[in-house]
Amino acid sequence: MHDPNPWRRFLSPEEQGYLRQTEEQLLTAPPARSRLGAWGEKKLNQLAEKVPEGAKNQLTQAVVSALEQMRQGSTWLVSREAVLQRLERETGPLRGSLDILRQPVGLLDQFCADLVQTNTTGLTIEGAVTGAAGVIGLVADIPILYCCLFRIIQEIAIVYGFPVKPPQERFHVIQVLDMGHSLGHAQRATLARQTFQMQEMIGQGTTVEALEVVQAYSLRTGGTQTQALVRNFRLARQLALDLLERKLLQGLFIVGSAVGAASNYQLARDVGQAARSLYLRRFLMELALRRQGV
Repeated sequence: MHDPNPWRRFLSPEEQGYLRQTEEQLLTAPPARSRLGAWGEKKLNQLAEKVPEGAKNQLTQAVVSALEQMRQGSTWLVSREAVLQRLERETGPLRGSLDILRQPVGLLDQFCADLVQTNTTGLTIEGAVTGAAGVIGLVADIPILYCCLFRIIQEIAIVYGFPVKPPQERFHVIQVLDMGHSLGHAQRATLARQTFQMQEMIGQGTTVEALEVVQAYSLRTGGTQTQALVRNFRLARQLALDLLERKLLQGLFIVGSAVGAASNYQLARDVGQAARSLYLRRFLMELALRRQGV
């Protein structure tokens, strides 16, 4: 039987273990909702129906603006040198991406886990400030929220030796963001497989225009709504409604500013986990391909 990923054979047993664990996290369907979760979902739908369409449109436009800034390359939130200086405290001097490839994968993963925790703490505090203002506060929260989420993704990319400024990499960053929003959704396995394909294409030098064509085709044939659709607002609408649902769902059980804090905390954790998993898999693929001589 043909192996679609022969590069796996060039990983050590420990590295293969990390790869299996990472892929299982992304490809395994989220657990079925409990009775309490089903009740919460019903209440959530009832609350969402009461949100005015104008408010939903405001959220969508705010997300469009954040995604468009990233797509155009105007959202550079991290210093590669600063991230690597922090990493060097754990690894010693790093002269480039080849030195990063020589680092133990467990060390890099733990460093990324600490990055996510640091960013999540700041975002949780910020969410508490804006959370008491309802949907209006959420609109104001979005620019700061997405700046933090993009920063989490970009820092993890740098830790694993990948650039963040080329158009293909900005495309990948938004794909990771989409994955973070989708971790609790039934379509997460579909989106994960699509992202794996995109990572391989980026490694082969595929242009961002070609990536968007492939992604648009995936949607027409049943794929998830992803960043290729930013131009016609469908991704932005999807992410805006997801944000709204997160706030409303927390509001079923929590009151006041804790709503914003809790939902920001969970979203930052989800996006951070998606970034850790996707860049870890990409790092292992790059490592194996270099050993293979490709």
